[in-house]
Amino acid sequence: MNEFGIFKKIDAHTHIGAFGSPFNIDFNVERLLEQMKEYNIEKTVLCAASAYSNDDTLAAFKAHPDKIVPLMWVNCAQGQPAYDLLEHYIRDEHFAGAKLQSLFDGYTADAPCVDPVAEICEKYGKPLFVHSGHPPFSLPWQIGLLAERHPHLPIVMIHMGHAHGVYVDAAITMAKRYDNIWLETSGTSMSCQIKNAYETVGHDRVMFGIDSPFHHPTVEIQKVQACGVDDKGLENIFYNNAAKFLGI
Repeated sequence: MNEFGIFKKIDAHTHIGAFGSPFNIDFNVERLLEQMKEYNIEKTVLCAASAYSNDDTLAAFKAHPDKIVPLMWVNCAQGQPAYDLLEHYIRDEHFAGAKLQSLFDGYTADAPCVDPVAEICEKYGKPLFVHSGHPPFSLPWQIGLLAERHPHLPIVMIHMGHAHGVYVDAAITMAKRYDNIWLETSGTSMSCQIKNAYETVGHDRVMFGIDSPFHHPTVEIQKVQACGVDDKGLENIFYNNAAKFLGI
């Protein structure tokens, strides 16, 4: 086992599918399973490449139910058809929750069109994963307002503010203010802020993620390993917190 596979892990955020310009990259199930084996990842919270590719996630989940925790990518801007489809995937296909990428789909994370998605997730006791860190669509303050409107809904703020120091700080501030927000580490810009989040938001509310194929596992793993928490903290971030959150 390589040095990056020492801690057992749950990857709380990764994609499969083909991403065109500007990324020009794709990532299939075979590559995902190889990555999981190499880096000691027990389960992956998986989402497709777009709101039109959710059947890719479904196929991966059906083929590897012991490895895949499926999320539906919901485009809230599509309105009722998207809400109905989410209910189908949760109720009939046993998806674990929903993921919003409002930057790609063109609405703000606190827009009224998000509320029905939040209500469906809450109805079925499922979490909502929300991309963060890109103005004007996915700012931490907007996700905070969403959490305020739905205080009983577990919300994962993906990237915990992403690559902007002000947004990372805001993500921590919002999670400290709203106890229904969890933070996920992929793509975040500051290793030290992972430790700050762990110590100030809560030892159980920070989760490791990779965001494949956009980020490499070695980078995302090392960022957590270097953040300054002890081995118990690393075990919590890499595995225990996501396991508890997902009921694994």
